Amino acid sequence: MIQFLQISVSLIFFANKVFVLMGKKTGWLLGVIAAILAIFYLYMLELYVFTALEFGLIALMGYGFLVGTKKNLRIERLIHMIIFLVMAVFTYFAFNGMMTIYEFLGSAGLLLGTYFLTHDKRQLGWLLYCVAHLITAYLGYLKGQNFFADFQIASAIISIAGILQVKK
Repeated sequence: MIQFLQISVSLIFFANKVFVLMGKKTGWLLGVIAAILAIFYLYMLELYVFTALEFGLIALMGYGFLVGTKKNLRIERLIHMIIFLVMAVFTYFAFNGMMTIYEFLGSAGLLLGTYFLTHDKRQLGWLLYCVAHLITAYLGYLKGQNFFADFQIASAIISIAGILQVKK
């Protein structure tokens, strides 16, 4: 089961990045699907920080899929509350010794990178994604999840393409 989840999460999240880079809303929907699967995968790996992160990513990627260029103040407040709650969970993990600095930087980078990509701050979003994916690759290799880690590196490369695309 863990191998199926590793492959599914890796491939779907990679496709998510490619479609988001291409400006396709389908990318955000793929992100929601991958994040749902990732909850189970990361929990099985005992990466609880990243498991908590996925709940925030489901909300943010769902937001990216459903919301166009017109922003709703109530939805924006809800998104900010979700980010606050996920960061509160990270704080809890940090103060209880359940989180490494790598886990914090990787998870916060993915959460905030997604937020910035959905809010048209693309260069910052892709930069945070790049750093977060490299950190997540390192953690994946530490857990012996080489396929997952390899696709985190591939996602970092897509993120670099996103940074370069924005600079044009």
